[in-house]
Amino acid sequence: MTEQSSAIEHFLYYLHHHPAVADMPSPNVLLAHTEAYSAMVGAIVESPTARDSFHFSTMPLDSSPIEELAQAITRADLYVLFYDASTLPNPSAEGPAFIRSLQTVMSEQWKKSLLFKDYGLYFYDTFSIKPERIAHLNAALIDTMNQGQTLTFSDARGSHFDAPLRELKKWTNINGVGNYDLAPGEIATHSDSINGQVKFVGTFLSTIPFARKYGVIDSPLELWIENSTITRVATQVPGLEKDFNKYLDANPSNRRVEELGIGTNEGVRQLYARNAGFEERHCGLHLGLGGGAKGSHHLDLIFNDGALAVDRRVVFDGTQYVNL
Repeated sequence: MTEQSSAIEHFLYYLHHHPAVADMPSPNVLLAHTEAYSAMVGAIVESPTARDSFHFSTMPLDSSPIEELAQAITRADLYVLFYDASTLPNPSAEGPAFIRSLQTVMSEQWKKSLLFKDYGLYFYDTFSIKPERIAHLNAALIDTMNQGQTLTFSDARGSHFDAPLRELKKWTNINGVGNYDLAPGEIATHSDSINGQVKFVGTFLSTIPFARKYGVIDSPLELWIENSTITRVATQVPGLEKDFNKYLDANPSNRRVEELGIGTNEGVRQLYARNAGFEERHCGLHLGLGGGAKGSHHLDLIFNDGALAVDRRVVFDGTQYVNL
């Protein structure tokens, strides 16, 4: 079996565990896509598991009449959209025209939706790791966190923060099974007690186009964090400090670390600044700001490196998981 066909089999395994179709023996699934994703969708539909376990239908997203797409979405047990937005030459904040036209029906049918936006061929990387490996890694990390006292982040640039594990909310286990977002490989929680100073190097994920404008930054964005609130920032990246402060000042929630996330997908081998959801699964830390109050915007800071330790025992050394 080739790497791509193996990834498709893993994808279909997760697809059958989506909450919208988990109890259905052979669900009707719509795969709607732009031309760039035709070969990928064709490979999915032609796989042996697809023929045995699903009733697939396909439609072009960028040329089908909107009324026909809306009807197909409504009829399907689950619909999956493959398209590009942030990576287009002239992206719109609201997405391509066909997405804007489908907003009403997509909002009504959100529980049976899957969006693979800006994945490109990295779709295959996202599903390259065996589901058993991701399930084991997530469970082992959560078990280690639940038994520990303090989670510490550090890196070679002098970054450091602590979060008391006993005060954390329950960890969310995103292992692809039973999740509305199918991309596997993350555990996440919330803490009100993150304190420290970090020199962020990595990329962004948000409806605000930080990733598009700044890419993967290698000159640090320095963040001072007090009780999970960003109190100050500094950077030598031209324009970034002004833009970031504008974001922070726009809503009090934007200063809050609303999400403490740890990526566990070893197939996502680097960051690409595609503003695509799979990058959040990149192994290691990400901090999600905002989204906790009306009018705020969620912004993920996805770290390129840095070590994670529980009670001084390293569990992620900056490149791989250890001691689990």
